[in-house]
Amino acid sequence: MSTKEDILNAALGVFAQHGYDGGTVREICDRARANVAAVNYHFGDKASLYAEVLQHAYRSAGNREPMPTLGARPDDPKGQLQAWIHWYVRRILQASDTDIGRLMAAEMAKPTPALDALATRAVQPVSDALSQLVQAVAGGTLSERSLRLHTVSVIGQCLVYRFGAAMLERLNPPHFGQDDAALIAEHIFHVTTIAVAQATKVEAS
Repeated sequence: MSTKEDILNAALGVFAQHGYDGGTVREICDRARANVAAVNYHFGDKASLYAEVLQHAYRSAGNREPMPTLGARPDDPKGQLQAWIHWYVRRILQASDTDIGRLMAAEMAKPTPALDALATRAVQPVSDALSQLVQAVAGGTLSERSLRLHTVSVIGQCLVYRFGAAMLERLNPPHFGQDDAALIAEHIFHVTTIAVAQATKVEAS
């Protein structure tokens, strides 16, 4: 493993534990067994290192299965939408109890300027793939605003089982976890297809 990779992995643990403000370059380099100057050499400064850690964390989160897309099966958009939801639910639940999950949760709760780059480079392509699938399931009939609502709805339904887990456990036990990924995904898929079908009728009227 290279010094750059060592620093990235060490920084992930430090920032997950202490946040951006509390994480220090000194502690990161101590964990990576690297010289403090190596951060400047490979990343420029602490802010740039943190931005790269977010990208690294998002790419590494959860399963490493390829993301289902419309292009893979253009003849079966509904099946690909179902596969996308299963893929995304597994991804977020598998990352929930790791440094990656903690880092992402902290970033969502208290965003830094690094979130802009993460959204553009890493998250936008995932959202775009979902939007294409939803629109294809709707037969291309959804307006841009309606499509956006359905896309956000799917993502929100998935994320609540990660970021709302502590509250959900207290409100309505038993808790849903990784073992329930298929059940959760099928429920979200069912709700989504009903909502999209209804929206399609409205758009056509």
